[in-house]
Amino acid sequence: LWEGVDIGTKYGGRTRPVHHVQILDHPKHKSTRVTITISEGRNRQVRRMFHALGSGVMKLKRVQIGQHLSIEGLAEGTWRILSEYEVRKSLEWQ
Repeated sequence: LWEGVDIGTKYGGRTRPVHHVQILDHPKHKSTRVTITISEGRNRQVRRMFHALGSGVMKLKRVQIGQHLSIEGLAEGTWRILSEYEVRKSLEWQ
């Protein structure tokens, strides 16, 4: 994970290195809850990364986009338009 994960040429090859991985707990014998921080968001990237490492993903929950942009308060499956400030500052886009 520290050098990136090869998710296959079809999906863009090697990912950027993971910033942070932490095991939270083991709720069941064959499951582990983790938190992971990545710097890119390719289609199904997290699932493909874990699959490449020989593990599956049963459930994903995104909690933040960018360094300061939380999705707290948004119901599952909903979206909202970002303000100009959020685009410029939180996502560091010009």
